[in-house]
Amino acid sequence: MKAFPPFLAVLAFLALTVPAGAAPLAAADVDGRSVVLNAPGAVTAVISSSQDTADATRDAGAVLDRYRGRADFQLVIVVDLRDSLAGIVEGYVRSRMKQNLDAEAVRLRPFYLANGNHHDPRPELEAIPDFSGQVVDALHWDKDASRLRVTVFGRDGRLLRRWDNLKDYRELDGVVTKALQPPPAAPAPSAPPSAT
Repeated sequence: MKAFPPFLAVLAFLALTVPAGAAPLAAADVDGRSVVLNAPGAVTAVISSSQDTADATRDAGAVLDRYRGRADFQLVIVVDLRDSLAGIVEGYVRSRMKQNLDAEAVRLRPFYLANGNHHDPRPELEAIPDFSGQVVDALHWDKDASRLRVTVFGRDGRLLRRWDNLKDYRELDGVVTKALQPPPAAPAPSAPPSAT
């Protein structure tokens, strides 16, 4: 019996372990949970944040507030901390991020309720501290942390749109709104012609 060529074994392994659609992009959030950035079944907006873009990040995220609490939507913030002093005071940075998420959960409560979600928003708020730049690289974002970088993934985990410097938040809102629309209904089968 012939040996299985090694490259075919690798291809077979990848085919069995990578789900249909897109390879999962995962990172640990500030609470230590693994977050899949392109999780199948949800539309995901991933927005960068840095010292230079903190206000723009909040404004872009606020445009999507009306979707918060929906089971088919998630918002993830990636805090770009490369080339900063944050690595020296990592514990403090993580603590401040958690405090900010606690306050954000209170602010988002009415949006959750409006979407019929009566759960506490805090466990669903995801912020990823990227001290090394690995998440920024995995998202293929521009390295310039002074730009508002945004990526939107569709329900199938595939990339819908990427901005290296989002200026018009209406563009982000439009992509997310369209992605959250229910798929078009299949046409009803036509009745066979009657025999007369």
